[in-house]
Amino acid sequence: MNKTKIATACFVVLGLLANCGSVPQTFYYRVDYQIEDLRNGNQAIPFTLGISQFDADVLYEGDRIVYRQSPYQVQFYHYRRWIAAPKKIVTEKVLKQYQASGIFANVVSMPSVTKSDYTLKGEIQAFEEWDEGDSWYGLVTIEFKLQNTDLEIVWKKSLSEKTLIEKKEHIEIVKAISRSLHKVVKRSIEEIKNHLKLENNISSQDNN
Repeated sequence: MNKTKIATACFVVLGLLANCGSVPQTFYYRVDYQIEDLRNGNQAIPFTLGISQFDADVLYEGDRIVYRQSPYQVQFYHYRRWIAAPKKIVTEKVLKQYQASGIFANVVSMPSVTKSDYTLKGEIQAFEEWDEGDSWYGLVTIEFKLQNTDLEIVWKKSLSEKTLIEKKEHIEIVKAISRSLHKVVKRSIEEIKNHLKLENNISSQDNN
């Protein structure tokens, strides 16, 4: 190999290395918020609730953060990703939030050796940044289904929350989505609590 070919080969290698070095860094994000006890001095409902793995619309099967301006067009932040697929993140948060709420006597992850009186399932219908003109929101919509031991759906509802994104920065987008998820799950806890009390004629008892 003559010197010209060697020099050309070196330039090609250097060019490839330079291109590799220009690939943007990928950032990973997690959902985080404070979980509170919701009993307010009342006794827990005497049931064991099982939490199943949530499903998700195909749009949220991957880990890329989604943003949209229209129901018909979808865009992704290619280098801004969740630490896991949204259905795993949401299921984990739902489980922890229900356990910490103190509303139920016991809350377990399904499948479980512990027999549950009711099973909660869900489907993520929105988990994204939603843009409206000059305003941006963290949008979360989840359809919840509560089943009894006979697999009958005794309660079903789609709950949605939009939280304003204070600044168009990726960390603020994640914070807004986190807040929306927190509010959606909290609403589901309150609604299921009220439904089960009504269905089973359970009255609230103040410990004070």
